[in-house]
Amino acid sequence: MKHIGIVVPSFHISSETFVVTEINALVKAGHKVSVLTFEDLNECSNLNKNVEVIIIKRSISKALTYALNHPVKAFNGALAATKFSSISIISLFGLGLNIGDIIKEQKISHIHCHFMHAPLAYAIVGSKTAGITVSSIGHGHDVYVNDSDIAQKLSMCDFSVAVCNDMVSKLNEYKAGKVELLHCGVDLHLFNSKPSRLNESVKLLFIGRLVEKKGLQFLFPAIKKLSRRFPITLDIVGDGPLVNDYRLMCEELGITEQVRFLGRKTPFWISQNAVNYSALVAPFCVSGNGDRDTGPLVLKEAMASGIPVITTELMGAKEIVDDSVGFKCEPSSIEGLENVLVKFCELTPYQRYIKGTNARRTVASKYNASSQAKKLSMWVQGL
Repeated sequence: MKHIGIVVPSFHISSETFVVTEINALVKAGHKVSVLTFEDLNECSNLNKNVEVIIIKRSISKALTYALNHPVKAFNGALAATKFSSISIISLFGLGLNIGDIIKEQKISHIHCHFMHAPLAYAIVGSKTAGITVSSIGHGHDVYVNDSDIAQKLSMCDFSVAVCNDMVSKLNEYKAGKVELLHCGVDLHLFNSKPSRLNESVKLLFIGRLVEKKGLQFLFPAIKKLSRRFPITLDIVGDGPLVNDYRLMCEELGITEQVRFLGRKTPFWISQNAVNYSALVAPFCVSGNGDRDTGPLVLKEAMASGIPVITTELMGAKEIVDDSVGFKCEPSSIEGLENVLVKFCELTPYQRYIKGTNARRTVASKYNASSQAKKLSMWVQGL
């Protein structure tokens, strides 16, 4: 089995649980996996202990030594660096040589890069410098906002992964390279709770970074209207740049008794506590700069925990959620969220329980991280 180097801009970021889930699943599938990152933020408690995290650093001496020892491969890397316009050739080639040196030293045989912005360009040059194969996976901002040189990146990868059907269509518009569909998977060993909540009250859970594209600005007014009719509360798990704005918004709407901000929680906390809620609510929207969630893992993790989900018809969310597991409405709509929340609140506790049971079954059959890792492994091994 090939030694796979997973390239990520920063590691680890608590909201990017899909990266760690994929790494652990690849290890279980039989691969040796190393993480190559430009910024080491903190330790990840649930990362497989056999995975080494390696910091990519600029070193002129190491770059020159590698180029002198591998002149043909260095030439290939330099040639690859000339294909990009958004980053200087000197920067690409220099850091590409450092990545090539890591690949050679660690005996990595394939590079797989999460996100398609600048780090992918460096990963491509590094892989060409080392003479190994390379693939990439898109997520959101990197495909719909910061998409510099994306056609060139697609053409230079051995294959690229889209996490939902809409992204497949988007990437295929560039008519460059091979694009595969692979939904992000869930670790069913971690998220394995059984539906149990049969209470009349509606206790909602939101999990995510507090940024515009998560859509809380549309959810709060809907909860304000509903609070007069139903015993409804919302717990918010996560942090981000809009936390103070959202707190102020709740104060102005007079819903501070219904809404609690719990801050960041670990995946373990979420896996143990999600089952105590009536449903996960994820009011995704497209932000002003075009950013959006594409294949949100949080929906699948909640479903694996046995609770229904309430979301919007945006990108991968519409592929994940159907009427058997929850409700959807149009994005960026207070009225739409109010309508689906009313429908949910009017369900009997047993009807909510059935949706949670269906949700758990759906994730097990369609979004098991082990099955997704085997597909990725097959593509890598086949190169």
